[in-house]
Amino acid sequence: MQMDKLQRCREELDTLDDQIISLFSRRFAICREVAAYKREAGIPMMQPGRVDEVKKRAAEKGRARELREGFVTALYDLIINEACEIEDEIIDGHS
Repeated sequence: MQMDKLQRCREELDTLDDQIISLFSRRFAICREVAAYKREAGIPMMQPGRVDEVKKRAAEKGRARELREGFVTALYDLIINEACEIEDEIIDGHS
């Protein structure tokens, strides 16, 4: 019976992982749209105020859901770094 519970938990984790990957894909698709707009409008890629705003919002949302701030901060550092690389590729044509 314990193995059944373990298997159900693992299946739920797999489902959540699929959803997380899907959300990342959607998020970065929107980042590509933002980058294309910035390129067309001549807006600089780096917007430090927006980066700070996103990190602060994520930390607050994480605290409200009892997530460790260090985890949320590290996760959003990775997410923002990836978004910046995507924008850089689109705006400046780097690969």
